[in-house]
Amino acid sequence: MLYDNPDAFLICAFKHDNALCDPEPGATAPRQYACQSGCGNTVRTDTHAHQLQAWASEIDQLAAHAPGPVGKRLRANADKLRRTADTHDATAQTAEALA
Repeated sequence: MLYDNPDAFLICAFKHDNALCDPEPGATAPRQYACQSGCGNTVRTDTHAHQLQAWASEIDQLAAHAPGPVGKRLRANADKLRRTADTHDATAQTAEALA
């Protein structure tokens, strides 16, 4: 079963034994609010990567008007989102290649 998580910009191909979201014993679905970076259940599409880039740009706009430490933290978050999108772009495979 696939679970779309638009807040995390990914899809979860939930397998309880691999889940880093700490699901309850016997759970058949992920804790979508607790997605963890590096979980083996996650799948990101090109659309998700584009959304990450767009969200990073929005955060940069907020950072430009935020006081020093807050702006710095926002820019760091935007950079992290861009790195995630860049990693996707560099390692993405087509569905045909995976079949």
